[in-house]
Amino acid sequence: MKIISFHKDMPFHEILAELKGKVVGKTEKLPWRCFHDLSCMCVNQNVYERHQKYFSQYQVTVEDNVTVSVHAQTEGEDEIPWGVKYVGAQRLWKKGRGAGVKIAVIDTGISRQHFDLRQQIRGGVDLVRGKQNGHGTHVAGIIVAELNHKGIVGVSPEAHLYDVRAFSEDGKSSLSTILRAIDWSVENQMDIINMSFGMPQYSEALARAVDRANDRGITMVASAGNNGGEVEYPARYNSVVGVSAIDQKGKLASFSARGAGANAKAPGVDILSTWPGNQFKKLNGTSMAAPHVTGLMALELSRKRKTVESVTYP
Repeated sequence: MKIISFHKDMPFHEILAELKGKVVGKTEKLPWRCFHDLSCMCVNQNVYERHQKYFSQYQVTVEDNVTVSVHAQTEGEDEIPWGVKYVGAQRLWKKGRGAGVKIAVIDTGISRQHFDLRQQIRGGVDLVRGKQNGHGTHVAGIIVAELNHKGIVGVSPEAHLYDVRAFSEDGKSSLSTILRAIDWSVENQMDIINMSFGMPQYSEALARAVDRANDRGITMVASAGNNGGEVEYPARYNSVVGVSAIDQKGKLASFSARGAGANAKAPGVDILSTWPGNQFKKLNGTSMAAPHVTGLMALELSRKRKTVESVTYP
């Protein structure tokens, strides 16, 4: 598959209509997917090869449907995990616990039966199907694990979580699936998107997707990466908050990406959180750092809304 980005001033709908007329042996299902607001399309390899000259006349940006990976590394009850304490969530709860804030977690899927999560998950979409792994469940617990006097508690325990599953059991996804996940989040009016994943190379299509979400007022938080070097994408985009990982002493973890694009640091070593089967597990990674910041963003947004609602007029 190829991902093709046209210049934003191009008549995208007219281009699509012309291309449709050129495709031989049309079926009910077109061999491409379009993101109209981005002027991007994901095209089957054979269609791209057959009409490469047609695409090239528009000076398009062409990308491979690269693999994107979650940022986690492993080990394994503390009512309040050290990371939640470290970011000062308890103090902030006096002004609210994130009630009503809509958070999309683009990840490997979330265990909706977990007793610490089932009340917080309000919806979502499954873009890949098949078996899950525990990465998304772990990320979810850091953000919203319920304050129920058992298990653990997350940073923003009253926020509303949306399970946007874009990664398969092996923690891999494709760029086109990530574009669909962000598109779903925009169309369903999320307030925050947590992206605990990344890839080393720049993508024009992904840049447009995060810019579109930013233009809609969505806050995006992403893990910086576990390569110990440069920050990966999408964390590196200007409209995304990139998060590096620190340990309990506040020191940058050796595995954490750092530098340009790392706008924040948060706990990412020995992080206890929810795991499938009503279990709990410790993980390391910038994947664990990002949801701490996502939770803080939810607390801040909830507080601002509460302040606005409490204003009275003469």
